[in-house]
Amino acid sequence: MRILLVEDDESVAKTLEKSLISEHYAVDVANDGQAGWQLVSSFDYDLILLDVMLPKLDGIQLCRRLRENSYHMPILLVTALDSSTQKIEGLDAGADDCITKPFEIEELLARIRVLLRRTETPLLSMLRWGELKLDPNSQDVTYGDLPIKLTPKEFRLLELFLRKPSQVFSRGAILDSLWSCSETPGEDTVTAHIRGLRRKLVAVGVPGDLIKTVYGVGYRLKPIEASSPRSRHQSTSSTQAQLETQLTSIQQKQTQAALITLWKSVKSQHLERLAVLKRTIQALRDRRFTRGLREEAYQAAHSLTGALGIFGLKSGSDLARSIEHILHGKEALSSQSQQQLVESVEALETELNQALSHLNRSSSRGSSPLVVLIDKDLGLAQQIATTLRSHGFSLQISADEMALEQLLLSSETSSSADHTSDTAASTKDLPDVILLNFSLTDSTTASLKRLARIINQTPPLLLVVCSADGDLSHRVKAARLGSHSFLHAPTVDSVIRSVLEIKSRLHPASHRVLAVDDDSQVLQGLQTLLEPRGFELVTLNRPHDFWSTLQTASPDLLLLDIEMPNFNGFELCKAVRQAPFWNQLPIIFLTAHDDANTRAAAFRAGANDLVEKSHTDSTLLNCLFEQIKQSQLHQAMTAIAPSPHS
Repeated sequence: MRILLVEDDESVAKTLEKSLISEHYAVDVANDGQAGWQLVSSFDYDLILLDVMLPKLDGIQLCRRLRENSYHMPILLVTALDSSTQKIEGLDAGADDCITKPFEIEELLARIRVLLRRTETPLLSMLRWGELKLDPNSQDVTYGDLPIKLTPKEFRLLELFLRKPSQVFSRGAILDSLWSCSETPGEDTVTAHIRGLRRKLVAVGVPGDLIKTVYGVGYRLKPIEASSPRSRHQSTSSTQAQLETQLTSIQQKQTQAALITLWKSVKSQHLERLAVLKRTIQALRDRRFTRGLREEAYQAAHSLTGALGIFGLKSGSDLARSIEHILHGKEALSSQSQQQLVESVEALETELNQALSHLNRSSSRGSSPLVVLIDKDLGLAQQIATTLRSHGFSLQISADEMALEQLLLSSETSSSADHTSDTAASTKDLPDVILLNFSLTDSTTASLKRLARIINQTPPLLLVVCSADGDLSHRVKAARLGSHSFLHAPTVDSVIRSVLEIKSRLHPASHRVLAVDDDSQVLQGLQTLLEPRGFELVTLNRPHDFWSTLQTASPDLLLLDIEMPNFNGFELCKAVRQAPFWNQLPIIFLTAHDDANTRAAAFRAGANDLVEKSHTDSTLLNCLFEQIKQSQLHQAMTAIAPSPHS
């Protein structure tokens, strides 16, 4: 489903856009009412999320114009003024619902779901086709008892067919429904997503003709009469309630983590708004208070009211609202109002500073390194655990690989509920290091295969093997696991020193990637793919500016196209490898050509890997995570500098 968000506050718009995309909505953003009107005139939307105070054309005027021109999609009006007058005015203008800033993201999403349910008949909380079930709330897709992991676009594509099972969708109609106007794919993209969705459905037993091709027209869902029998296994109501509670908890944690991450990028805007209010107070004291400064301060307070509320800073939002009320209007401020204004701004500064400290601490706690120690000698494990915890690590202890598998099961469940990628687990729930400390001689082939399967996922887990068995056969066993480091017969002290060194070298969860490609659509696609996975992407479509951008961005990894004007990717790669400071930077070629000659030339130039552009989903993600982890560990193990016999 496609939503238009009309909001002029960049920090609020980013937060809402991120939350809506995580719920698998396609989102277009307009930063003023006139731009919103132009988008509605050009595209079909299932719902409009509309702020009231907008430049050029305010929200109530836009709402009235939409209804006068026979646009009937649901409109959810967002206001920072907690007054019944404005709400009534908005509802009279044609809005379907109003919500007041500050609000909880979960409440906003619930209101959106309610409005969308009213427009779809019938719209069930669980969409079904025989044994195939799609839950729009938890974002689970199952066939019988088997979960199906879909990308966000595949999920929305399947949802589109299940919501309107009798409708035939052309490829153009699918593009309009599932892609925002900032994305510009061709109709071949729809064909590729249909193919990928069919492949994943067939893999779990769904009939291959579920999505039928209507030649010359488009695609439709096969009639339900031809579907499979009902599922043989029905969940009890109590189990379903427990699952829904668990999913709600997971979603709330994910939302909070996303808000903390987003805070880092927008907090400077809030501090600048606070600075405007402080300048206003100083102007009052110096008798330099002007109408223009008052209007600027009013707008800053209004923006803070909504933005701080979205980040859960209710006290700050309430103080900003009181400042907004004092500054509203044109009449001169009384002595009492001036004193209230001074006190409120000072209180807001204190509140905002405390909030900054709290959110920074929350962010720091979220990045606390997690070590999973697999050791059958639990006494020794406890000894290592005590020391690691004293150095700021979170730690889990498992006796064997089966216990580790159970330990990580919740992470896998969280990932399948998220549906933001095809990855096996959420990076926020996975350990930074797995410390394996038991005899490889006693390990069975089956147990080692199970451990390898756990480790070699996306992103790959970082494994350090400590073993008394140092001969070649045991080192090869460790390498088959995907081991990134092998420590032969280490002492407890040397193990701790090694892990501490790795901790000091590990980067934060958000990795910076510099992508260089002269095709802007490729760069947009990379942003769509990588940014939801926690990567910070810096893009460049002018290779001539490469060196200055490299030095400014200081990336953790470099993605290079090969065929570019002025300088090709091979030349850029060689230049990087010749610079001592950059010669260990991971470099991946992203190219349309994957023939043997191109691959050989890439490695001669100094590349770490090469990914063909048609495989830029899970293949690229695997490659990125693997190369960054390898780079981090290389730096750590170089600093540890073991002896040649270790």
